[in-house]
Amino acid sequence: MRLNYYEFPKGVDPHTRYLNGAAHKRGHCETGRTSCRGCDHCEGGWSECEHFRCDEAERLVMGCSVTTAKKLLREFGGTAWIEHCDRSGGVFEVTPVKLGQNNSRFQYNHHL
Repeated sequence: MRLNYYEFPKGVDPHTRYLNGAAHKRGHCETGRTSCRGCDHCEGGWSECEHFRCDEAERLVMGCSVTTAKKLLREFGGTAWIEHCDRSGGVFEVTPVKLGQNNSRFQYNHHL
């Protein structure tokens, strides 16, 4: 099994990280609301509202595809890697995601 990760570089603001796949930790409504009740834009909750502004977000995007990781690498820089796991869930190898190379055809030398 492979798990793909991307980490944003320092200097990318939380709202941009959130819009590009990072989990949000804290945010607010730009219209000043304290609740979604009665708001026409908040049918799916704060994170679905067009007025939601993320104040704090993770720096790591976990479980993304290699394609998404490469797209983010091109756009923002940062780092991306693949953790190769065996059946028991242990990581036996970590490989970097590199632009201009085929990262999906990894040949396993480890018995899975």
